[in-house]
Amino acid sequence: MGSSKNAMTVASLTQAITLLLREEIGLVRVTGEISGFTTAASGHRYFTLKDESAQIDCVMWASRSLSFRPKNGMQVVVQGRLTVYAPRGRYQIDCDRMTAAGEGDLYLAFAALKEELAERGYFDPEHKRNIPSLPLKIGVVTSPTGAVIQDILSTLNRRSPHCQIYLCPATVQGETAPDEIAGAIATLQNTDADVLIVGRGGGSIEDLWAFNTLPVAEAIYHSRIPIISAVGHETDFTIADFVADVRAATPTAAAEIVSQCDRDTLLQQLDFWENRLTRSVQQEMHNYHQRLNSLTNSYALQNFSDRLHDRAQQLDEAEQSMQKSLARHLRQSATKLDRITAHLRSLHPLSPLQRGFALLKVGDRLLTNDQSLSEFAGTFAKVEIVRSSEIAQVSIEQVIEKVYDRPE
Repeated sequence: MGSSKNAMTVASLTQAITLLLREEIGLVRVTGEISGFTTAASGHRYFTLKDESAQIDCVMWASRSLSFRPKNGMQVVVQGRLTVYAPRGRYQIDCDRMTAAGEGDLYLAFAALKEELAERGYFDPEHKRNIPSLPLKIGVVTSPTGAVIQDILSTLNRRSPHCQIYLCPATVQGETAPDEIAGAIATLQNTDADVLIVGRGGGSIEDLWAFNTLPVAEAIYHSRIPIISAVGHETDFTIADFVADVRAATPTAAAEIVSQCDRDTLLQQLDFWENRLTRSVQQEMHNYHQRLNSLTNSYALQNFSDRLHDRAQQLDEAEQSMQKSLARHLRQSATKLDRITAHLRSLHPLSPLQRGFALLKVGDRLLTNDQSLSEFAGTFAKVEIVRSSEIAQVSIEQVIEKVYDRPE
């Protein structure tokens, strides 16, 4: 019997198998039927994938998203890597992605467009707009035939018959559907609609594919009117749902959203506000009437004529006082002007002549007090005596000194 020193441990063998599966087989895509699907409290999903002759265990961790709810018996395509669950020594598929059978390529296209639009900000919450609480004009983009339009119309007619509906028909399935839906949304931009409902009934991913296309996403994103996406059933999600301002689980639910205030509720609100407004107006009228009575009976208003006469008399007295003050001021100013005039005249060099004084002049030269007349005595010099209006010429024969007493 050989030595146990060269034998591998179970853990080493399991690790070697895991490494071999990972390197030699790598990523796998397997189709089969789901069996024994369970979701643990942690959110991890465990199930078996089987066909007519074989089966394999699968695990899909909670961190990996699903766009649908897997059910037992459903044909799916999973993508992942082969691993070994060491505690039980069983190999299994660690699934990265799961799609319904036959929808793998469409799902990849869906995921790629979703990622692109998310990067461009088409899903940003700040771009979402609120739906009007009381829309009166509602635009609808859907097929003109079928149950969807009938459900929408019947709901609106029952809950909000006052609303005006703009139906812009479009094919919702097939090659031309994306352009028709986008064109209908663009057409309704030229109306006065308050909100738009864009949707269709349920179906397979192929049936709903028009609402997973770029033209429809761009038309919804650039719409100036808020849009409710109502595509398929509650479990169906499309690109249009992520771009729209609000997603409704069904077209009927969309009609209920825009008619939250049904006719009876609206009439009740109108009655409530009418009564409240009436009470408010009546109270204001009562308050103004009381204020008017108070002003009418006030002392100031009742004696207004007497007060007006008093003010008129005060105005007359003020006018008389002002006239007297003005006359007094004019007299004082005239007296002051006379004094100033007399003073200026007294300062004039010839003013002493008016009081009987005279100037002595020899030739062109006036004699000052410092000059003596003796120098002209016995000469032929003529001394002119200048008065205010007369000039006399004299010859000086003798000069007598005389001193006049000056007043202290």
